[in-house]
Parts: sequence; structure tokens; C-alpha cells
Amino acid sequence: MAHIMAVTAFRNAEFGTDPGADWPAGTDVAVGIDDPAMLRCLLDQMPTPTALVEGEGDHCAFANAAFRALGVVAGAGLTERFPALAPSMLAEARRTGQLQRNRATGDRSTEGERFWDVRVTPMLGVNGVVRALIVTAEETPESVAEHERRLRDVSHRLKNTLQLVSSLLTLQTLSSKDPEVRRALQSASGRVGIVTQAHQRTHGSLRAGTIDMAVHLRELCQELEATLPGAHRIQVTADATEMPTDTVIPFSLIVSELVGNAARHAFPAGAPGAIDVRLGHGEGGAIRLEVIDRGIGLPPGLDLSRATTLGLKVVRAFVGQLRGKLTADSSPYGTRVVVEFPPA
Repeated sequence: MAHIMAVTAFRNAEFGTDPGADWPAGTDVAVGIDDPAMLRCLLDQMPTPTALVEGEGDHCAFANAAFRALGVVAGAGLTERFPALAPSMLAEARRTGQLQRNRATGDRSTEGERFWDVRVTPMLGVNGVVRALIVTAEETPESVAEHERRLRDVSHRLKNTLQLVSSLLTLQTLSSKDPEVRRALQSASGRVGIVTQAHQRTHGSLRAGTIDMAVHLRELCQELEATLPGAHRIQVTADATEMPTDTVIPFSLIVSELVGNAARHAFPAGAPGAIDVRLGHGEGGAIRLEVIDRGIGLPPGLDLSRATTLGLKVVRAFVGQLRGKLTADSSPYGTRVVVEFPPA
């Protein structure tokens, strides 16, 4: 709309056409819009970079405030100051008398490449001769390649930050002599590690918006098995299950805490045990996660919805974040913890 209004106003002012004749229906046009001074004032306030090129060559006769902010000023070569505009666009507009349009990359700013939708509109006199050119440039969203490059940069910086936090926790653990403090710091470091690994897996799925959680679950449990206390095995059964990428980190922490609790508390001290982790679908398309052990069962009176241990608090918090439901079924022969999430 801004482009149409600028071009129409210029034509009205320069060639004396009826002010408002070509404006969209419902647009208020003040009397005197054909005054060149008023026209320039109007163009100067427009947010879209707009410039006027008269005669041959590419010398700018007028540039509004938005273009001047980009370094384009009256008297300067427009294509030199604004590389996104190719000289061939000006030449073709003069030759054909038709609108020229191109999407192009401009200068590299501190944030990276800038992308522009550039238009060159010829202004025709009464004899059909091109008397001037109106150049407008609207910044467009970055290209897919540039967008992905930025995502990779952000992802890399975040991964480095998480690794730094984990390293600091490790150093603090080594410097502490209190066994309880050391255990707490080790747990915190382990949780940061889970977040780091989940973040790395989500990066490749950002464009798709979803991730097959079955693949992620197998990889996660393989890593957990290598760090569990005692000789425990994790057996994973998982159906293909698409979930939003922003659920990967809370989902991973839920699995990590439930598997870790089973490994630490379900089996007699020093005894090996197997932990089954299953992922599938329940009634109504709900996503169903199960963590099953064949251990000694939950302590009498323990209610997962009220337990005060940090691990179960973490589980409840993230189950709630994902609008899930947490239940447990326990006996002296083992425990089954079930988390049901709404359909993705």
C-alpha cells in the first residue's frame, strides 16, 4: 500500500493528474496533494525507503528519511550507496517503461545479511516517455539459509553456556567435602547434562516443529544406562510418536528422573535389575509413557502426588507443564509409573 500511495502521489504532483483518482477506495486525500513540497513532506515520513531518480544514470534526486538512514542521500549514486539495487533494474525500467522488481541482498550489517524487495517504477509523461523513476525497498524476512545459520549460531552458544554451567557444578562438587552437598551438586550437573543433550537433538527438528520421540527416547535411555548406579539394564519399547520440539527437554527430564529413581530405590543395594521404558498411545490418541521396574515396590504410604523429594517434584512440575497426568501402580513385585500426555 505504501508503494502504491507513493507512486500515485508522485505522478499527481509531477504531471497534474487528478489527486486521489488512482487511490484505493476509502482513502482520504487532502486537497493540495499535487503540491511538490507537500509530496516530499509526505514521502519523507513514509517508513518504506523511497527515492527518486531523474534523468539518466543512478544519481538520487530525492531520498526520504528511511533511505537516508541507510546512507542514500540526494546527489549520490543510488546503486553505490544501496547495493541491493542493480543498475540493470534502472536501465530496464527506462527501456520498457514497466515496473521492475527483484529480491536481493544488501549490505552486511552487524546482525548479518539484510534482504530487500526492491521495486523500480517508471513515471511516464503525457507522451509516454519515462521522465523519472521511483525506487522503493522493503526489507523482507531473512532467507532460509540465513535463518538456519543464525539458529546454528544461537544453538552453539546455548550449548557452550550449558556446558560451562555443568563444568562449574563439577568443580564445585570436587571442592566440597560434605557428602550431601556433593550428591546434590552431582544431581544438578546430571540434570544440566540431560538438558544439553536434549537441546542438541532438537536443533535439527526446529524447522519441522516436531520430533519423533521414539528415536530420542532410545538414545536418551542408552546414555542413562551408562551412568546409572549399579548394574542396571534399560529396555526400551517405543512406537513412532511425534511431539512438539519444545516438549523434548521437559520430556527428557521426566524420563531421567523416573529411571534414576527406579535404579536407586527399586532394587536391594548392589542388586542388578531391569527397567522397562515404554512409549506408545493410549485412549483417545493420548501419548503414554511407562517406566516399569521389577523391584521391591514403593515405600508404604508414598504418594507420588505429594512426595517431597526433589526428583519427584521435578517430575510433577514438568508433567504439569506438558498438561499430563501422573499415576503409579506398585506392589512388592515392582512399580509401574505412567505419564499420559494429551495428543500432540
